[in-house]
Amino acid sequence: MEQRIAKLEKEMEALRQEMDVLKHQQPLEKTTVQKVNRPIPVQPKKPIPKLTPTPKTKPQRTFEEQMMWALPKVFMVILVLGVLWGLKLVSDYGYLSNEVKIILAYSLSIALAAIAYVVEHKKLGSSAITISLYGGAFIVGIITTAAGAILYEVIGLTLALFIAIMYIGYGIAISYFKKNEVLTVFVAFTSLLLPYLLEYMDFSAFIVLIFVIVLLTMLQLVIWHHKQKIALYISTFFSIMAVGIVAFVYSDHHVGFALGLIIILAIFYTSWCRLYNVESKWKPIHVGLQFSLSIFSLLLLNLISSPLEYKELLLLGLCILFVTVASYGYKQKWQEAFDSAVTLAFITLCNTLLVMNLPEKVDDLLLPFITFAGVMMSLRLRVSLMKVVSSIGFTLILLLSYVAHEPTPFFSIEHLSLIMPGMYLFIIYIYAMRQKDTVNAFEKLMKDVYVLDLLAVITAGYFLVYIAKLDSVYIAGASNFPHLMSIAIALFFAGSLVLPVHYKGRALTPVLTVLFLFFTLMISGIPYHMQGVEWLNIATRLVYIAVIVAIIIDLLMQGRIYQIYQQHMTKFLDWLISIGVVCTMIALCGLVSQLAYNDLLAWKLSIAFTTITLFLSASLSLWLGSIRQLRILRLSGFAILAIAFIKLIFFDLSALDLLIRAVLFMSIGGIGLLLSGRLLRKTE
Repeated sequence: MEQRIAKLEKEMEALRQEMDVLKHQQPLEKTTVQKVNRPIPVQPKKPIPKLTPTPKTKPQRTFEEQMMWALPKVFMVILVLGVLWGLKLVSDYGYLSNEVKIILAYSLSIALAAIAYVVEHKKLGSSAITISLYGGAFIVGIITTAAGAILYEVIGLTLALFIAIMYIGYGIAISYFKKNEVLTVFVAFTSLLLPYLLEYMDFSAFIVLIFVIVLLTMLQLVIWHHKQKIALYISTFFSIMAVGIVAFVYSDHHVGFALGLIIILAIFYTSWCRLYNVESKWKPIHVGLQFSLSIFSLLLLNLISSPLEYKELLLLGLCILFVTVASYGYKQKWQEAFDSAVTLAFITLCNTLLVMNLPEKVDDLLLPFITFAGVMMSLRLRVSLMKVVSSIGFTLILLLSYVAHEPTPFFSIEHLSLIMPGMYLFIIYIYAMRQKDTVNAFEKLMKDVYVLDLLAVITAGYFLVYIAKLDSVYIAGASNFPHLMSIAIALFFAGSLVLPVHYKGRALTPVLTVLFLFFTLMISGIPYHMQGVEWLNIATRLVYIAVIVAIIIDLLMQGRIYQIYQQHMTKFLDWLISIGVVCTMIALCGLVSQLAYNDLLAWKLSIAFTTITLFLSASLSLWLGSIRQLRILRLSGFAILAIAFIKLIFFDLSALDLLIRAVLFMSIGGIGLLLSGRLLRKTE
């Protein structure tokens, strides 16, 4: 039927082309009488283009159809389990001997295969039923062979091996002819259980290794022919697991299993490059899976080769494999595959340097860098699973690096090992916040749950805790307060205010605002002794005062901070200015108290300066509130003025001598008169 349809399509296309030629020649026949004797130019016929058959596209199955196709396989597994439990129940009651149970199980396997053959050739059921029957025959046969050889010991080990190989051949054959990927996965998974039987039979380690390699190679024929990518990943993963598990059993053959692992990866990459489709919408997932599988293999290779003396040569061999894949990807212009292979080669090279007899401190630099490269690769490829895995690894290394290292001596590799993870965090954040033409679902989810915004907070937090370590080692011995970190918080807070939201995220400024206010109150609250480094305490207070005053001036002058947050200023400008004035007043009073506490200022003068600060703050609040029409700021000014009068009358009169009292009252009186005149002029 398909041949007839194709033939009819060709004939229809030929008829269309002839009609086009006739329509083109028709105007030439309608010439006028004057042009009869003129030679009529012959219209050259256009060459008929060759017909290219349209590629056949498989209809996409709906979810219900996929479920209907999956049900026979599920029921087949249930049937197999039911038969096995039934045989066990019969065995528990002593009705059947072990030999009879094995014979019945083999009979069931053969019967399932025969039923599948009859159903297929007589067309008694769908292809899903046929494939399930063929697969059930394979599963029952393999399980029966393993049970007869290991559990019941009624089959000789050599005969069991021969039967298992026959069933594996049968499984590969039905996978090849039935073109079903699920069946191929079942065959690969079940067949790769045979190495454990070989190990139980005390076969040589090289025979077990050769069996795994040959089996994986045979499966590639099915995978290549039917382009079964999922089967490729699953069969390679279980092959790697089989080599890794058996390698730890045969503890004297690490070299052979390490080489076998590299050969398995070479087979995998050969098939992967053959099946890679640069135009596929699943391309990032395939690149991420091969990257994750390669990283897992690299980790396993490190474990297998750890007892060897020259394990660097094995890692260099794996590095050469990745370089070869990268070269092929570059030649084919596969950008994502090239990036992935180059990153893997780089990570493997760094790993090779790690296992060499290098100084111990160099390892502390390389390990965070390797995990950083993995994160950057996942961001470059935009692979969701790879982002999650590499980010978890980098986070763990980041925590270990911070806990394990100290910034002493200052110029040392250990100190550099503490700084570099913070630099990596900053680079990751900058690269992750870059503009993208399209945003996939995972990236949209990460934006909705504030992941990138939290990354900005984590990056700033790492630098703050790093500065706190500098405090604890070099300065905080003089007191228990982290002054350098406090200054850094003030500077980070000021910097976050002038940066657009696109660069700093949505969470950094609120978090730094809370920290800034907390440290402002904590610094200004209680004075304390600094044991010879009073200048640092005073400098910290001055930095906080300068930041607050700069913010107030920017908001009043409608500077950069005002422009960035302009949409919120109509509601919060009054409150922000009021809070800024109050915080400045508290910080100035705290500075005066600290100067008096450190004997840098007379105690009576500190009382006077504190009162003057209160009156100046009240005057400034009332003046700015009046000229800017800020009601909350005016009310704050009146409240501060009341506090200043209470302090002046009930506390300062008894504590100050006559000279200071006179100067204080004259100063306050002058300030009050000036303020009153300004306010009255404004109201008039």
